[in-house]
Amino acid sequence: MSKNKRAADELPSAFESVSILQVKRKKELDERERELQAQKNAFDIEMAELGGDNAQPSDVLSLNVGGTKMAVLRRTLLLVPSSMLASKFSGRWDDSMEKDADGNIFIDQSFHLFEKMINYLRQRANDCFEEREILSPLFNDNEKGEFYSMVNYYGMTNGIYPMRIYNRSSNEIHVEIGKSPECFLVTSEEWCSFDLRPRGHCRAIKSFEVTALECQRIQMGWVDETISDVVDLGRNEIGVGVGDRHNSIGLDPSRSSIVIDGKLHRIDDLQLKKGTSIRSEDYGNRWYVDGQLVASNEVSESYSVLLLKEERVRINKYYIAPRIDLYAHPVISATGSFKVTSFFYDDAT
Repeated sequence: MSKNKRAADELPSAFESVSILQVKRKKELDERERELQAQKNAFDIEMAELGGDNAQPSDVLSLNVGGTKMAVLRRTLLLVPSSMLASKFSGRWDDSMEKDADGNIFIDQSFHLFEKMINYLRQRANDCFEEREILSPLFNDNEKGEFYSMVNYYGMTNGIYPMRIYNRSSNEIHVEIGKSPECFLVTSEEWCSFDLRPRGHCRAIKSFEVTALECQRIQMGWVDETISDVVDLGRNEIGVGVGDRHNSIGLDPSRSSIVIDGKLHRIDDLQLKKGTSIRSEDYGNRWYVDGQLVASNEVSESYSVLLLKEERVRINKYYIAPRIDLYAHPVISATGSFKVTSFFYDDAT
C-alpha cells in the first residue's frame, strides 16, 4: 500500500477524532456557561434576601478607611458571600454603619492593608472565567500578621488565600470537582488521589476536614512533597493511597487504621459510613472522626507513647506520627464522593 493511499485511508479517522474533540470542548464550555449562570442566579437571590430594599451590586460606596477616602463597588465587597465583609455591606446595615462628617462609611482599619484586600478582590471580580492565577497580597514579616488578623476578622481568609484541589491521576477516569463558597465537592468513579494546594500564594495548609458522602473508600492525610516516591501516589497502583507510601501518613476508616509509611496501626471501632467527618490538625499530629479524637502525637499523663528506632508503637489510641510540618501538603485518596468542608492555614507561613 502506497504512503499516499495509507494517508488517505487515515484521513476519515483523523477527522472523526477532531470532531469528537470539538464536541467534547463544546460540552465543557456549555457546562461552564451553565455553572456561571447558576452562580449569578445564586448571587442575585442572595442579594434579594440579604440586601436592603434599594441595595444593588452596582452601587458605588464611598468609604473612609483610617482617614483616607476610597470608592468601591458593592459587588466587589460581596465577592465572598459567606464572609462578614459581604454581610456588612449587603445593604442591610447601610443606615446603621458609622459614617464621617461627609457621610462616608467609616472603616477603622489601616488604609494600606485594607486597600490591598480590596485591590485583590477587584482583580478576582474582573477574572470572570477564573483562568488566571491571581497572586494574593504580599507583606513583610511585620505587616503580615496584621493583614492576617484583618482578613480573619472580616471572614476573608479563604477568599484572599484560596485553595485548589486537583486530580493526581494520569488515568482517563471520570472526576467531577465543584466548588462552592463553603466547600469542595468531589466525585470520582475510580480510585484516585487529590492534592489540596494553595492558589496564588505560599501559605501552608495546617489542618483540614473532609466529609465522606457516597464513598466506597477514603484515605486522607499528608505527604512530604520533597520525597520522590510520593510523586506517583494514586497514578499507577489501584488502592494505594496517602499513608501507603514512605513519608506519608493517612487515616483509613475502611481498614480501621491510621497508616504511616505503609504500616497499618489499628484503631478500634473506626468505620466508614455516609456522613463520616474526618479532621486532621497540625500537619497530622491530631486526628478526629465525627468530633472524637482517635489519634494524636501529643502525650498526656493518661497516655504514653513508646518510640523505638523507626518503629511507631501504639499505646491505646495515641501514636508517634512523622513530623513533616511545612514540607507537607494534604492529600485525599478516594472512590466515590466527598467534600472538603474546611481548611486552615499556618500563620507562620
